[in-house]
Amino acid sequence: MKKYQISSLILAAALSLFGGVNASAQNNVAETKNDNEITLGIFAINDFHASFVRNESKHTPGAPALVQTMDSLCRVYPYHIVVNAGDTFGGSYLYSMSREKGLVPQLFRDLNIQISALGNHEFDEGQEKLAAKWKDAELRPDDWNFTYVAANIRNDKGECPSFARPYAVQEIVLPQGQNIKVAFIGLTTSDAPQKTSARNVKGLSFDGNYPKVLDSLKLTPGYDVVEKADLRFILSHLGTAQQGEDAFWIDGNQDNLKKIDDPSIHGLITSHTHEMVASHINARCYPVVQGLSHGNYISMLEVKFDTLTRRVGEITPRLVRIYPKAVLEEKPARLQKQIEETLAQYKTKGGTPLGKPVMHLDAPLEHNRRNKFRQTEVGTLVCQSFAETYRKNEGLSDKALVIGVSHFGSIRAGFPAGDISVLDVGETLPFANALRVYHMTGKQLFDLVAFGLRNKRFGQIQTSYLSYERDQESGELLRLFYTKGKKPQEVKAKKKYYVVVDDYIVRGGDGYPVSLFPDEVEVKPTHTLPTTTDVFIDYLSNLKQ
Repeated sequence: MKKYQISSLILAAALSLFGGVNASAQNNVAETKNDNEITLGIFAINDFHASFVRNESKHTPGAPALVQTMDSLCRVYPYHIVVNAGDTFGGSYLYSMSREKGLVPQLFRDLNIQISALGNHEFDEGQEKLAAKWKDAELRPDDWNFTYVAANIRNDKGECPSFARPYAVQEIVLPQGQNIKVAFIGLTTSDAPQKTSARNVKGLSFDGNYPKVLDSLKLTPGYDVVEKADLRFILSHLGTAQQGEDAFWIDGNQDNLKKIDDPSIHGLITSHTHEMVASHINARCYPVVQGLSHGNYISMLEVKFDTLTRRVGEITPRLVRIYPKAVLEEKPARLQKQIEETLAQYKTKGGTPLGKPVMHLDAPLEHNRRNKFRQTEVGTLVCQSFAETYRKNEGLSDKALVIGVSHFGSIRAGFPAGDISVLDVGETLPFANALRVYHMTGKQLFDLVAFGLRNKRFGQIQTSYLSYERDQESGELLRLFYTKGKKPQEVKAKKKYYVVVDDYIVRGGDGYPVSLFPDEVEVKPTHTLPTTTDVFIDYLSNLKQ
């Protein structure tokens, strides 16, 4: 079992060999075993997170490069389908600032995506916006639509919610009027409620008994369209990873995932963990793929299919690396122009253009999301921006005990050396959540930090003006110190401290108990505080060094 990768350079050579857009030449290459066998391409993107803009320091090739590479692949594999495995737009400042523009439906139209899994970030704007599918967006084509698939999501009536279906079937059209029907069964991680606001998934349940979901689905009316399909794939927002030649599951219910053993399923498309996977998984050795994230790779299941016997042959998992092209073809060039127009059109609430430089860094500032059990440089700056904005907002002196707190997952990246724009800052802290303020006792603050330090699932709490003394063996918090000022002060149980925090964790995000934020100690600021993202942009703009 190997991780199969195709670079775009190899792809270009293949296009030349195959005769570019010459369909008959491509067909001859595809028919490798006999006159009836063809090669199908099942392509997928995953965890794109609205990474429309090319950014070399963050290794994001940009949407135009993704579209151009996909177009090239589709010419090599004329019999194909393109799908999406979820988290298309969440965690993106550009998206949150320009949603009404409609770059996501434009991208899906350019990639010809008609079917998508539901990621946890698809719920970030609530169920009504999810159901609307950018209906009022400026760039949304009138005839454009697509289907969300999720078999394990149920509403309070025990039914699949109105914005999704358990499965969808799409056809690949062949010459002489033939077609190949391909079914995609959707699954979404049962961890989704911990990965978005509770109010956004109110009334929904996410079943983590995945084998039971698949078995029960076969008993539902209409499932015969899946059974009659020539190919059946699980299109999921479920996590996998790969070590050497072995793929494995990463999910809160991964033991259930290991039990999937359905002979009617031909392969798995996964996402959510931002990993490179092109291997096989489970006892049945399903081919499985996941293409990292942010448009860096296209996942591919290469399928041999006999059009006479309708038999499915070998299925090979592959990954195709995206490299930005020097010269864009007409369609990706048009998309690039739309992106540039969006950057020029949209501004922060304070009126700052997204492309305006905020600061210059002589050295990079670190925030590695894979090393999530430590305080990071960017995490410290984020929390300082929360604390100092509240201090300034309320006219508090430097001696006032004000602490900023953030959950690790809200901070998406660090900063490279060089000029940093408003958009760069926004993409580092993209969610633009409200800020809440609590006048906590030292004991309440201690309990909050102690929980955040042992939050092994989602990452260590990020703070400003605090240091810790921990047990060397257990890692448990022993003492807490307030460090703003000339000399650290030990946090006292009965003393009061202002804690300024992103309201995502106040509402139970990233597993934080709501009991850590008692209503009776919440403070209402004299003036409304800006969102987390605007606070951070303003704070960095005014730093002298």
